Amino acid sequence: MMLALLLNRAYKKAITGRLNGSTPEIAVPAGGRTEHAFTMAMFALMGRVSKLNGHVSAGEVRYASTIMNLLGLNSEARLEAISFFEQGKQLNTDVMQCVHLMVKVIGPRSALSNLFLKIQCRNSYVKGDMRLEEKVLLRDVAEALGFSKTEFLAICAEMQRHVDSKQVKAKSFLHSAYTVLQLEPEVADGEIRRAYLRLMSRYHPDKLVRDDLSEESLKQAQEKSMAIRSAYEMVCGFRKIRA
Repeated sequence: MMLALLLNRAYKKAITGRLNGSTPEIAVPAGGRTEHAFTMAMFALMGRVSKLNGHVSAGEVRYASTIMNLLGLNSEARLEAISFFEQGKQLNTDVMQCVHLMVKVIGPRSALSNLFLKIQCRNSYVKGDMRLEEKVLLRDVAEALGFSKTEFLAICAEMQRHVDSKQVKAKSFLHSAYTVLQLEPEVADGEIRRAYLRLMSRYHPDKLVRDDLSEESLKQAQEKSMAIRSAYEMVCGFRKIRA
């Protein structure tokens, strides 16, 4: 056990720094057995958690891709990670065995174990809330990583606060977008494009050039038109309508 923990120390240090944000651009050296076990457990478990409710969302796929980027995976390693994710979605895959194999090389209660658990808990909140079956599975994972029930629940609460904060910010940005478009949030979908076209016809720099405005006025108009376009795309994205 001790020999396994000492091997590939540089790899573990590098990915710990990348995942916690302290050294996000550090090069990741080859990690051998440790790298294989960590990648397999990470993405097999993410696949299982994502699939537990029967449907893997686009948000969960994006989150898995984000973690691949944070780990600095090259194209070949990404394909392997995707394969592990797909295997994890299959109920006959023993994801807990993957976790136990990983713990042998990264150690229980290590900084990397803590980050691993936080990533898996964060993944369970991508759809909005952690469901009971996800909590049961991740509670077993936390125990395998050496964390108590109290510590696990504290991490869940931390991830929930993170999600709540993002939702509050998103609502604030969305409210601002409606304001830029001079619309109320309850407006019908059809009114959104009409408002966008009306405002763009008023502020688009190409139109204002013909009015012989000053350079400063043209710059302000350009900034205004960019804000209108951004607001329009945000509202359309939120309502899932074509921009």
